[in-house]
Amino acid sequence: MTLYLCLPLVVVLLHPALCLYNCTSEYERTPDNSDLTVDCGTSMITLEINLCTAQWSGFNTTDLALNGNHNRSECQGTVDTSVNPPIIRYQLPVNHSQDNPCRQSLQSVIITGYIDTPRSDQGVISYSTDLYYHFSCRYPLEYLINNTQIVADNNGTFIDTLKMAVFNDSDYGYPLVVPSTGLELRTRIYVEVKAVNLTGNFYILLDHCFGTPTPYNLSQSEHCSVDQRTSVTTNGLSKVAQFNFEAFRFVQHREQAKSSIYLHCILRLCEPSKCQELLSVSYKINNK
Repeated sequence: MTLYLCLPLVVVLLHPALCLYNCTSEYERTPDNSDLTVDCGTSMITLEINLCTAQWSGFNTTDLALNGNHNRSECQGTVDTSVNPPIIRYQLPVNHSQDNPCRQSLQSVIITGYIDTPRSDQGVISYSTDLYYHFSCRYPLEYLINNTQIVADNNGTFIDTLKMAVFNDSDYGYPLVVPSTGLELRTRIYVEVKAVNLTGNFYILLDHCFGTPTPYNLSQSEHCSVDQRTSVTTNGLSKVAQFNFEAFRFVQHREQAKSSIYLHCILRLCEPSKCQELLSVSYKINNK
């Protein structure tokens, strides 16, 4: 006699998600680099990763770390559930890589890095993917700054840290107040360009300063260099550059009682050694 046993089929559905956070089905998909947002700030780079897609792939927050530093707690992110979808947030200081425990590549002022999970390199097969998010922040080195606006690229810049002011004393302690009758010709004007709250090992180097009779625009060709009768006191040595020049008038204003001067400077940010190198080259050229 043959005995037949009818056994019910048991189906086990394996879902890769770790249900630690309340995520909608919209995020039940494989993560990609679009799940990463990057804010290239002047003192801090902020990175935010969609927590739901990482969770659906079977990872939790401690699996993800900056630049492969999985054993350093300061290189792991923090969870923010106050937004939808919830995110993992990382913050990376904009400074020299040697001062940063999570390290990043610092090429001039182009900062690159990544956030990843430990690699699945044990065994022959794996049922989970490795997560890898790449980011890059570019900070332009050269700027045009004047007393009304700064013209610069907006893809992560030091635009808000740069200030220019004029003074009436060599100690740069008293802001210049122009009398209603205007300044007398050859009055010494003291100018200071500085970086305020600029994180990182960068100095200010003035390339060229000039004056215009009207507010300056990039297509304007008429301007006057203030190199003549100009004395540069500090340049390329710190986050402050200082120079002074004698007040002048534009010939086109000869029929007017006063001549307006709009002052502008082209400057760059550089590491101390690079600033010294550029200053040395400039000195050699000017003394040939």
